[in-house]
Amino acid sequence: MAVATSIEVTSTQGAREDLSNQLKRIQPHETPLYSTLPQSQAPKAITTDWLVDDLPLPAFGSPEIDGVDKTFDSSFTNEIANRLRLSNKIQRFDRSAAVSPLAEMIDVAGPQSSLLAASKARTLMTLKTDIEACIGSNQVFADADPSATPAVGSKLQGLFAWSDPDATTGAFTSVASRDFRAVGAGVTQDGTAGTSRYDATTNGSITEASFNNLITACFEASGRTGNYKLFCGPELLQDLTNFSRAVNAVGGTNNGAAFNVNSDDGTLRLAIVKIITSHGEIDLIPDLFLNRTSGQALGAAGRKAGILIPNDDNVSLKFMENINVIDLPNLGGGERFVTRAHLSLCVGNPRGLGSIV
Repeated sequence: MAVATSIEVTSTQGAREDLSNQLKRIQPHETPLYSTLPQSQAPKAITTDWLVDDLPLPAFGSPEIDGVDKTFDSSFTNEIANRLRLSNKIQRFDRSAAVSPLAEMIDVAGPQSSLLAASKARTLMTLKTDIEACIGSNQVFADADPSATPAVGSKLQGLFAWSDPDATTGAFTSVASRDFRAVGAGVTQDGTAGTSRYDATTNGSITEASFNNLITACFEASGRTGNYKLFCGPELLQDLTNFSRAVNAVGGTNNGAAFNVNSDDGTLRLAIVKIITSHGEIDLIPDLFLNRTSGQALGAAGRKAGILIPNDDNVSLKFMENINVIDLPNLGGGERFVTRAHLSLCVGNPRGLGSIV
């Protein structure tokens, strides 16, 4: 006799679908720079400025003779002569979406039954990744260009442009401003010549010696000793973890290093989350949005990239408008909105930054 089988009972015969209310994001969306950088005073103009200053070299070889009057003018100095403005631009970030009336009324699977609410949540997440990638980019600041096709708003300068010791554009267009760049301009970037940037693309994976030289260069240039955050691409994070591996501690060039394993709980730990150096402690923070260009997926440049930032207010976000969802008038076609933010990046002392590219 005939048998109704699962193959023959299709949707035509009334078979139901089983679609759970689950939705998983398949793209990275963690934004540690955006989440951890402090905020400084909100800007009030499209260009936001701050002052930097240097100090003269210590002098003690020609002390004044007791009882001798100073000669007016020649014995006095102008202590504000070397002050300089550094600048960055406000950049607008926005994502917009719309949902038709009928689409909003139908029953859909997922954690949110409202497509409008789901769309707003998605743009909030996406906008944060836009901001994260821009902050961690090599983009140079630029004024708005209404005559371009399409027209382009003002652009902020990203951390890899701020930390470039050879930069001559953007914030470092003027010759005077270049005295305040990250150290290493004109020096071979091999990690051994007193530079705060290591070029992994040219020189290969960073070594422990090169890493220590980079930290020392930052310390000598800025005088900062304390805690740092190193935001790392996945390849760089693996290279730093390998500093502690037995293959590097026993044999090779690092003979004599100790490698201790506590196996009481049966767990082998190979992750490094903090490095203690001669000039302070460094927290390692994974970041998948470093050193990208706009519209680019994670590539080789981002995997090996790293940006070293002191744990203070040297680097801060300046929000003219924090992330905000703005509902727009419904003209009959459906609910519309824009998710928007206006912000800039302040780098008080570029000499305090280190970078790996």
